[in-house]
Amino acid sequence: MRESLQTSPTDSVEEPRPTHDAEEGVKKATPEEIAEAKEAEAYWTPERIAEAVPVDAPKARIGGESDRLAPRSPSHWNGKVPTTGVFLVSSDDDARAAGTPQDQFCTASAVTSSNKSLVITAAHCLNDNDRFRRVAFAPGWTPDSSAPQRGVAPYGVFPVKKGKIWIDGRYLSQGPVKADDLDFAFVRVGPNSKGEFLENAVGKGNELTTVHSSSLARKNVTLIGYPGSSKRPLVCESDTRAFQGRFLEIDCDNFKGGVSGGPFLQEFDGKRGKIVGVIGGYKTGGPTPNTSYSSQFDSDVVRLYNQAVNDDTPDKPAGSPDLGTADTWRHAVAAASGTFHTSSQKYKDGDLIVKWSDGEVTLYPGDQSQSFYTHQCKTDKTQPCEVQLVPPNALWKKHADVLTAGDYTGSNAYDLMVKWSDGEVSIFKDIDENSALPASSSAKPANEIKVAGAGSVWKHARGIATGRYGGNKWPDDLVVRWVDGEVTKYTDVDGNGLHAETKLKAANNLWKEHATVIAGGDFDGTVNSDHDLFVRWSDGELTVYQDVGANGIGLERKLKKPNKLWTHATVVAAGEFGGNLWEDDLFVRWSDGEVSIYGNTQADAVGREYMLVPPPAKAARSQACVTECGPGLLRSTTR
Repeated sequence: MRESLQTSPTDSVEEPRPTHDAEEGVKKATPEEIAEAKEAEAYWTPERIAEAVPVDAPKARIGGESDRLAPRSPSHWNGKVPTTGVFLVSSDDDARAAGTPQDQFCTASAVTSSNKSLVITAAHCLNDNDRFRRVAFAPGWTPDSSAPQRGVAPYGVFPVKKGKIWIDGRYLSQGPVKADDLDFAFVRVGPNSKGEFLENAVGKGNELTTVHSSSLARKNVTLIGYPGSSKRPLVCESDTRAFQGRFLEIDCDNFKGGVSGGPFLQEFDGKRGKIVGVIGGYKTGGPTPNTSYSSQFDSDVVRLYNQAVNDDTPDKPAGSPDLGTADTWRHAVAAASGTFHTSSQKYKDGDLIVKWSDGEVTLYPGDQSQSFYTHQCKTDKTQPCEVQLVPPNALWKKHADVLTAGDYTGSNAYDLMVKWSDGEVSIFKDIDENSALPASSSAKPANEIKVAGAGSVWKHARGIATGRYGGNKWPDDLVVRWVDGEVTKYTDVDGNGLHAETKLKAANNLWKEHATVIAGGDFDGTVNSDHDLFVRWSDGELTVYQDVGANGIGLERKLKKPNKLWTHATVVAAGEFGGNLWEDDLFVRWSDGEVSIYGNTQADAVGREYMLVPPPAKAARSQACVTECGPGLLRSTTR
């Protein structure tokens, strides 16, 4: 049974559920683990730890930009913080030959978990981890009062277990500049030489806590780090500010090189607290020693935490998803999200079905990292591949008007719904990688269920968004935008047809002329609530109607004011493409063929953009294409 830390856009996370296979509280250290700890202690002597230099010493936060003129909070030395300590790395011979110091360190802290052995630090402390050896954690490190040039590891040295370093694959491939809001890493440590697991030695770790994008400004945050010149914990309490909408920013004096990975803690009691960040992110923690930063703790940090708790295989560098070019994706005319592939059904991951202008229909399995698998299975048999559900054909090219997906037939597998141009509506049951869709009207597939016949009123439906809109707990309700602007809701759609129509909006010109794209998702993150309706209007405004259901159309929230950029969002689908369990990620195919996912989008803020397919090269753009195909040059100037 997998343990899963779930996160919503609130500032709290659920307490991890215990697993059947991780009873670490009663598990004893093996002789091999104790031998590894003794070997780590033999290498990381007090003298060697004292002489280690910061990992970020070449850019040790000592200048390059002016400090803020606003008053800063003073920092003070603390005798010992049991959950926080020095994170030690030793580079290999090749690195030393290149001029890199052998023994280096960052700051890190214990995180509470069922295995009692997790540590969090900054990803930039470890993103070259193939060159590091003898990685270890010395919690509570403090100078020796009788020999200040040395120090004491009161709880021992905990070696990092081989291969147990979890860093987001996008950070590994894109680096600390492009992926600066993913600057966090988890490691799993073995026991110390006494056979004690980390949280048995230091007490309960810090509680991982997510931070909503609207709550980056926080009161009474304690910052802790080990500056390289001192090797003792520097502590500061201050308030954080939002920076660029995706970082925590805090003013604390003298946080020099070595503090990277140090925790941002709330409700700190002198030993532990709720961890809401680690020093890193913007310019790997900040260009000056008096202002520090942290990447936002959102669903991405939860995904890594769950990987570490469940001992999943760490990410590999996330190279290009090889989704093709913008010229290809200009031909993607419709998309529907759901859990289709059998590998995705196991963990409820989000996939994408795409209809192309020539009638081809393709299934892309989601990789839970805001992207999709393409041809990975050809080189790694454990990974899924994209699948052609139907080759190019005239039926789907000319007549498949609207696509959406949900669990209409109650089999715990997603079905594909198609509204045809003549008013017929079909449900294709339990779509997976082995499904074959009909290529002609004469085909009669066994999994097709007709819920509306040719010539029905459904020929006037212009948009359909599936979700949970006040029916049962399944995503089997529909919100429909009609040609005259009327908006209606159908609850509990099943194999027997379309039921319980409710009028949400009477016929009107606003929805008739300007509601260009609709999609169903869960953007407010409220547990057990109805789904929300996303609308892209003709002027580029983005709106979310919260909790469509008992409250009718729901509370209107604006994500974006009218703008030219989003008028080019041609195909939009909302799904669960990231690390949490909410359908709050927006897939967008722009009119020039660029493809993006906006992960962890909220009811009041569009999430971070992950570009999957870049826009056409400048040389390939004509002025006509910039106007007709947009966003083109427009988008490149807005990043």
